[in-house]
Amino acid sequence: MKHVFVAGDAYTTHFFDLPLENDEELSLFPSIQVASYHVANFALMLRDTGLLGLGIAAGDALLISNFSLEPIKDRPVLIRQEGQFIVRIAADVNPVECVFTTTSDVDTPLILPSENIRIAGVVSGIIPHLEP
Repeated sequence: MKHVFVAGDAYTTHFFDLPLENDEELSLFPSIQVASYHVANFALMLRDTGLLGLGIAAGDALLISNFSLEPIKDRPVLIRQEGQFIVRIAADVNPVECVFTTTSDVDTPLILPSENIRIAGVVSGIIPHLEP
């Protein structure tokens, strides 16, 4: 087993703050145990239902990795824009602009200029219903 630190809450509906200045600060957060094969750098607790269509519910822990061996298209990613974060599905990522969606019909796609964002992580695993 391996410990992964839970860095905070995540949302698909709005940008949120995340105190990720350096890896040393992560050790101050609570941790969860995951299988030793997970490549996650940290975890986030999903607090809304924007990924429900992928089987990811509010209260699930998202295991976040800073790399992916597979293409990120159509996968949930952690996006950083101007110091704030959001979790969305990478619908289209290209050098000009990127489109990020959720599985909810209520949420409009988020279209961002590629030069203004950074994909800070990829959801590499889920721990279901860690919290109610």
